[in-house]
Amino acid sequence: MPLSALDIFALSYMIVIWLCYARYAKYRAKHTNKPSLSRSLKSHREAWVHSILRREMRMTDSNLLGNQERVVGFFASTTLLLLAAVISALTSSELVRQLAAGFPYAVEQTDTIVQIKFFCLAVLLVLAFFNVTWSLRQYGFANVMMGSLPDHLEPLSDADRNRIVKQFTKLLDSAGHDNNNALRGYYFGIAMVFWLFHPILFIFGSTVVVGVLFTRECHSTVVHSITESIYQIDKTKLQPPLPTESTNKPLSD
Repeated sequence: MPLSALDIFALSYMIVIWLCYARYAKYRAKHTNKPSLSRSLKSHREAWVHSILRREMRMTDSNLLGNQERVVGFFASTTLLLLAAVISALTSSELVRQLAAGFPYAVEQTDTIVQIKFFCLAVLLVLAFFNVTWSLRQYGFANVMMGSLPDHLEPLSDADRNRIVKQFTKLLDSAGHDNNNALRGYYFGIAMVFWLFHPILFIFGSTVVVGVLFTRECHSTVVHSITESIYQIDKTKLQPPLPTESTNKPLSD
């Protein structure tokens, strides 16, 4: 095996803490009352869908979804550019090895080891690309679903309204989670770059990435602001008033 035991341990360490953090973040959002970015955003998405059902003009909501699609599409294009750069680096492994060897405390490695590390980085980017493009498609599905929503004056039973809100919110949540998973792939990809110099740096970088993700998604000012601004739905005002005929009659001559 070209990779050393320390290289294999560093790669395994990154995979394990990535999966463990993703599972913990999902558990924290669904089964606890602790601050969580995913949990707070779900509440805002639910309030958003309730508002869509009560709005007569929905161009603003359509623009919001369109903006989100453009942001996700930007990440998809960026992933392709990064993947092309990594593939190009695979053909210049000797030059990369020489550059890495010039850094202090860099480990000695062959061209084959450098190529394996770049290949692992390419695999990570491919997985991120799959996640971000699936997120992009889901936002497209959300546009279709929003277009099929009933008119704001159409009476809905509580069961139908709750079903629409639940399923629409679930679709938006799924799109957001897949986009989030792709972003995590970028962060761990940055940590993997340090693998070219030394496995210990890779381990340290992976640990720092998890710490940054935990701080931003659970204990940041952003999370506090989003959580404190959750709009509580007034269940008594969900149904819009039905149009009534005017009682004004024209004056007789």
